[in-house]
Amino acid sequence: MKQSRPRTPWSRRRRVLTIGAVLVVIALIAGVVWWNASRAPAPQPTEVVRAARTTETTTVSLTGVLAPQQQANVSFAVAGTVTSIAARVGERVGRGTELAQIDDRDLRNAVTLAEAQLSAARAQLRTAQEARAVTAAQLAAGRAAVEASEASVEQARSRLADASLTSPIDGVIAQVSIEVGDQVSGSAGLAGGPDLSSLGGGLSGLSGLSGLAGSLGGAAAPAASGGAHIVVIAPGAWKLDAQVGTADLPSIKPGQDAIVTPTGTSINVAAVVDTVGIVASASAGQAATFPVTLKITQPSDALFSGSDADALVTTGTVEGVLTVPGEAIWLEQGESTVRRPKGSTHEVVTVTTGRRFGDRVEILSGIGDGDELIARRSVVVTRPPRPQFGPGGALASPDATPTAPR
Repeated sequence: MKQSRPRTPWSRRRRVLTIGAVLVVIALIAGVVWWNASRAPAPQPTEVVRAARTTETTTVSLTGVLAPQQQANVSFAVAGTVTSIAARVGERVGRGTELAQIDDRDLRNAVTLAEAQLSAARAQLRTAQEARAVTAAQLAAGRAAVEASEASVEQARSRLADASLTSPIDGVIAQVSIEVGDQVSGSAGLAGGPDLSSLGGGLSGLSGLSGLAGSLGGAAAPAASGGAHIVVIAPGAWKLDAQVGTADLPSIKPGQDAIVTPTGTSINVAAVVDTVGIVASASAGQAATFPVTLKITQPSDALFSGSDADALVTTGTVEGVLTVPGEAIWLEQGESTVRRPKGSTHEVVTVTTGRRFGDRVEILSGIGDGDELIARRSVVVTRPPRPQFGPGGALASPDATPTAPR
């Protein structure tokens, strides 16, 4: 039978020392916590400011999306297969420049048929005019057929011209949504030709041409339901499409000056309010907003279509208003107060505040012009400079100013 070894005095001593060390650590931690809790917080730095009558501006902040003032969304007006695309995104084009082309074989055939129909209508009218038994109604119908055939020829020629898509403005290609080989549907159809059979039995030999007219007036493909085939924008003039809430809507007026700042930049460009909508656009359960368009009057290379931007609209100017810095307002028991220096201490004065102008607050009552007040002073915390190492690994001063010799 194995016998356990008796504990030596050294084992008991090590156990006692371990427990004692743990107790000392716990006591030190408790002391640090108590010391930190009992320390009085550092006083907030303050400075003395004065209430003053100033000229302030009232502003409204807006957020919106930049867009060109002039944009052409062009699409083929006739159906067909795209055979060539000359437009390239980012390329500058002039008014009338060809952008794309569709197969125009059927359209050229339609012109030929329409011209043949016109020739037939004119021939039938001449025959009717030379006939002895023709009636006034037949002559009127013949003249109407000629006029209708002439209109059909003009329409067929116009549709043939629509096979070539051109730019209506001078600008830059912003989007191309088609490719060679795509089938596009047009936005306009060709009207049916005249009914030549109404000229009577004496002209029945040419009445078959009415079927030719019917073949030209077949149903056209519907217009594309998506976006434009090609988008051309004029990049020299921009606008901001923004929204404004119900509370600020009455203060926004056309012609007011504004400053627009593209999101993520520090660039400011001048603008004016162009239009203010009065019909709300909001989803169910959301606050109503109204469309506001700002026309940018200052050119800048930092403006891009579809990018977000902030705007500050100046809605009015107030002269001689009593204001104080916002840091001079202290909230005590839910009331706005100021602290007026009084010897080595200060007195608390309840004030009535009004509008806010940037970092200043309007004072309606409680103090007067020129009163000295105690305001909180902002403390800017900056990251310490990274240490710079000189030749041989020696630590060099991060300050570029040379240190004076001791």
